[in-house]
Amino acid sequence: MVYFDNNATTPLGQNALQVYRLALEHDWSNPSSPYRSASRVRAKLEQAREELASILGFHKDQLIFTSGATEANNSVFAHVASNEKKEGQCLLSPFEHPSIIEPAKYWFKDRLTYMPTDDSGRVDLDRTEQLLNTENISLVSLMAANNETGVIQPWQELAKLCLNQGIFFHCDATQWIGKLDSSAFSLCTSFSASAHKFSGPKGLGWLACKEPIQLQLGGQQERESRGGTENYPAIASMLVALKDAIKDLDGLIQGAEWRDQFEQSIINAIPETIVLGKESPRLWNTSMILLPKFNNLSWVGKLDKRGISVSTGSACSAGNVKNTSLVFSMGLSSNEAGRLVRVSSYSDQNESDWQNLALAFTDVFKELKDEASHSSVISL
Repeated sequence: MVYFDNNATTPLGQNALQVYRLALEHDWSNPSSPYRSASRVRAKLEQAREELASILGFHKDQLIFTSGATEANNSVFAHVASNEKKEGQCLLSPFEHPSIIEPAKYWFKDRLTYMPTDDSGRVDLDRTEQLLNTENISLVSLMAANNETGVIQPWQELAKLCLNQGIFFHCDATQWIGKLDSSAFSLCTSFSASAHKFSGPKGLGWLACKEPIQLQLGGQQERESRGGTENYPAIASMLVALKDAIKDLDGLIQGAEWRDQFEQSIINAIPETIVLGKESPRLWNTSMILLPKFNNLSWVGKLDKRGISVSTGSACSAGNVKNTSLVFSMGLSSNEAGRLVRVSSYSDQNESDWQNLALAFTDVFKELKDEASHSSVISL
């Protein structure tokens, strides 16, 4: 199988797997228990927290291990809405992940404002700054990079604006961490990430937050911020996965050349194909393609039979792509939404894989055209 759906999840890295296995075997004690084996796990847990916090530019006491970015994102909106001294607006981009948009709607209801955007799927920073200067804003949330198009948002510039005005700024960094340099997240009030997006284990992530925050009650763990027994084996595995990604970052970024060559091959072979966000800065691994004909599930199915895995978009919106925030924010029609295919690589994919992917798309297009010509059913 050639796997091109890494924005949904990545396979566990070999070093991360080895560390995970060893920790499950030797460091399985409950870190909160009073005996020596548990104390050793507690010490290793805190060492991992300190090392990760140092990488991210936060103090170790500001780093909370979570089940992933979804939990972390939900916690931020609940925290700000519950603790704001005066009711203010929540400002976020219209193409945030559902784990941002849904809690924003729940906690802020009619106090929710969307940032202006341009046609390429990027926030308009100048017009957004005008909102900061004229409206009462309590919380601003902007993803670092879009999970569907890969378009990089001006989160650093917006974080600085919020910092200067004392506004809480949250960044969903799920697609950024492990793909690009992460040294600037100290500009944020808080940011979230998930380990399985950079070859770490599923069910683990973090919230880095400069304010004291209560995620859940019922235990003394995580400095009383989040009750529940910490999963040290997964934490150790996640740290190794991140360190491996950082070490390989320069090589990974060069993959943008392979992605660009793939896109040009598709445009040449399949006329009227459009690459969403092509003119904007993007993650090096992501390509969101609007194909001129045939439903995206037909494309996915045909490619799957050839041993190639791609996606129609966000895994959290699979089967409901026509209602995703991306479709609304970029002004796509219902018909166009049904012809979107997302391709996303990571460390296991090489130049040959990208070339073979382009050839497979070309072959599938010919096959779908041939089937349509022999069918009485009209294909869209």
